[in-house]
Amino acid sequence: MFCDFSICAFPIVSQITGAVLIIVALVTLFLFVHVRLRQSHLWNIPGPPAASLIKGHHKQMFNDGAVKFYEHISRTYGGVVRLTGFLGVTQLLISDPKACTSILLKDQDVFEETDFFIEINRHSFGPGLLSTAGPHHRQQRKLLNPVFSVKHMRSMVPIFHDITRQLCDVLSSRVKEGPKELDTVDYLGRLALELIAQGGLGYTFNSLDIDAQGSEFARVIKQFGPSLSKLVFWRSYFPMVSRLPPNVLRFAAACMPSPSIHNLMRITDTLHENTKKILDEKKALLHRGDAEFTSWVAEGRDVIGILLRANTGLSEEEKLPEEEILAQMTTLLLAATDTTSTALSRILHLLSGNSDVQETLRQELVQAYAEAGENELDYDKLVELPYLEAVCRETLRVYPPVTFVNRVCRADISIPLSRPVQTGQGAMSTLLVPRDTVVLVNILGINRDRNIWGADADQWKPERWLKPLPESVSEARIPGVYANTLTFIGGGRACIGFKFSQLEMKVALSQLIRSFRFSPAKQEVVWRFGGITTPSVKGATALAPKLPLVVEKL
Repeated sequence: MFCDFSICAFPIVSQITGAVLIIVALVTLFLFVHVRLRQSHLWNIPGPPAASLIKGHHKQMFNDGAVKFYEHISRTYGGVVRLTGFLGVTQLLISDPKACTSILLKDQDVFEETDFFIEINRHSFGPGLLSTAGPHHRQQRKLLNPVFSVKHMRSMVPIFHDITRQLCDVLSSRVKEGPKELDTVDYLGRLALELIAQGGLGYTFNSLDIDAQGSEFARVIKQFGPSLSKLVFWRSYFPMVSRLPPNVLRFAAACMPSPSIHNLMRITDTLHENTKKILDEKKALLHRGDAEFTSWVAEGRDVIGILLRANTGLSEEEKLPEEEILAQMTTLLLAATDTTSTALSRILHLLSGNSDVQETLRQELVQAYAEAGENELDYDKLVELPYLEAVCRETLRVYPPVTFVNRVCRADISIPLSRPVQTGQGAMSTLLVPRDTVVLVNILGINRDRNIWGADADQWKPERWLKPLPESVSEARIPGVYANTLTFIGGGRACIGFKFSQLEMKVALSQLIRSFRFSPAKQEVVWRFGGITTPSVKGATALAPKLPLVVEKL
């Protein structure tokens, strides 16, 4: 009976679906044409030729090798570059310091996150830091700030050392017979997951137990960005349907002939199931009045406890909904694991190909541990090591994990430029950005701007941080929160955990570099664009990242 009904109903459903698609297409065409006409004064801004009349630069902007495209246009076209989206709509790639200050700081209420970014994160994680805006976003950051305070980080250093020593033990067991090629990104993903789990959630996935479930969690986290980047075609349409009932939207997504959509659903399901399990365990501890849990909450060492405590004494209407608590947990696990493991992977890859830098760093660490007379360094000793700091800063400057961030202009606005832009109609010293224009803040471009950093701006040179930087760096007034760069962006949506991530990286490197020597493997490593840039090997087609390095126990 069910099959008969399905067969009879199919033509009707097909007609309705076809009509809806036609209406959506017509509305979309009208909106694109309307926006394009309002952007006519931007058409003379220089930019590269588009690959497609229909899709514009999307094929060049969103593919595994897109980082090279951004490197090229940043060097060629300067601080303001005209790109085109679907149907020729102008998008602006901006690395001009004054313009970035306006976008991220001065006029950040005008330049908001795009609807796609907010909606896809809301449906993937719930109403967390990545999917809220305005007062709601600021309230969430205020609640989470204790987890990322210096006081909390000081208390976390011994725990970070313990976790990293577990990784060292695992690696030692793998190379006990001699140097061996290992996929280091897998181990670093496990490490980063465990660092944020214990340091931020007061929970362990036992990720460094190779057979633990936490390893699957770490793998799906690393696949989220690449999976999302495959959905570029759908990004303009998603906000139009995102307000549908969740079960209807999920059914529609399941029916779509897109492996990338299905893979993203699997990833978000895995993330939700794991965080829900953690939350249920924490709620049980709170209900029992567990002493250790209560102590950690009081010290600000547990995101879940902080959020649950925020509900104490509030009415049902005022309490944080469970979906919001789950969203914060998933957001932190994803963001912290992905960026930290990627940054560590990049550092080890660079050190493997620059043995002199690796040896200099090793000597600094060996000496620091010898002077401390202990098997770990405390917070103050770690942050004071100049060469370790230089390696971290230079890596994050030249190779930021995130290449750019999107913003959409919500009102017509004129923003200043540090350097005039030469157009077909003369020099432009201010930029009039029309409403609904998508702006890409070019993190890679400003971090490697030769007018700011000098002729060697594209080169990885840790020693540049051991002497005074050029005056042009301070004069640029880059609006970032870290080391005169935009790596962790700036303003109200700057990365809340950038200091936390820095500490994780330094603890990990202090143990790994003293214990092992890292050398290049035979396979060629390439770095793929996918939201967050991840390592892979030449010719690989799998989404999962891979970083083969030869590891030798010292």
